[in-house]
Amino acid sequence: MRECEECAGLWVEVAAFEKICVDREQQSAVLGTAAIAPSHASPAADAAKISYAPCPQCGVLMNRINFARCSGVIVDVCKGHGTWFDRDELSGIVQFIRAGGLEASRQKEKREIEWERQQLHTEQLAAANRGTSLWTSSLDEDRLSGLSAAGGLLKFLLG
Repeated sequence: MRECEECAGLWVEVAAFEKICVDREQQSAVLGTAAIAPSHASPAADAAKISYAPCPQCGVLMNRINFARCSGVIVDVCKGHGTWFDRDELSGIVQFIRAGGLEASRQKEKREIEWERQQLHTEQLAAANRGTSLWTSSLDEDRLSGLSAAGGLLKFLLG
């Protein structure tokens, strides 16, 4: 972990962030160091300043993502190196995890994958009834590839 003294942001490498997500002691340490954000910054002013930041390790622009797709905490991520947290974002994520948000996100992801599987199965049956096969279409190959990727994501999230 590295901290920026100017903006109170944190750079957390991949392994350290994974540990924070699963280790309650690490979460307590994060919450214990959380500071109250200054009141002079308005949310509207912050929204106008959105920009993509380069990874401190490789220099490539990081992706901005909503942690767990539903936390409301937008972080900058370099897939191979780590995550940049603006002031208080890491404590927001820890609070989200402790409130059961990560588990709720996983359950939602499972339901979405199951729904997609059911849709694909329904489409396969309809195609079989028409005497054609969905497996021959490149569009369907893309869909199956997407389902496979979603399954891989689910396995990653569930540890």
